[in-house]
Amino acid sequence: MGAYDFEVLKDGAVVAAKQTIALADTSASWPKIAQLANTFDEPGYKIPVRDETGGIVILIGVATLRRSGNAVSFGVLRHLHLGVPSAILDAR
Repeated sequence: MGAYDFEVLKDGAVVAAKQTIALADTSASWPKIAQLANTFDEPGYKIPVRDETGGIVILIGVATLRRSGNAVSFGVLRHLHLGVPSAILDAR
């Protein structure tokens, strides 16, 4: 179990933040990211997720999320296939 902070950025400025949400692991972040993406559904928004040390564990733009094969459906991320090599994912 870990604590994660969610932000929404527009042009580098924080426009929304959800602090310290306890989740089983990083993959459990995606439903919250989907919810934020639905709320801030315009180009230029980015959603970083930070772990307990303050390091960014996920950073995705709302437009990228939308273009990734309709990854967000009914407010819940069902599948996300960005073509990211597993070595990159393992290195986090």
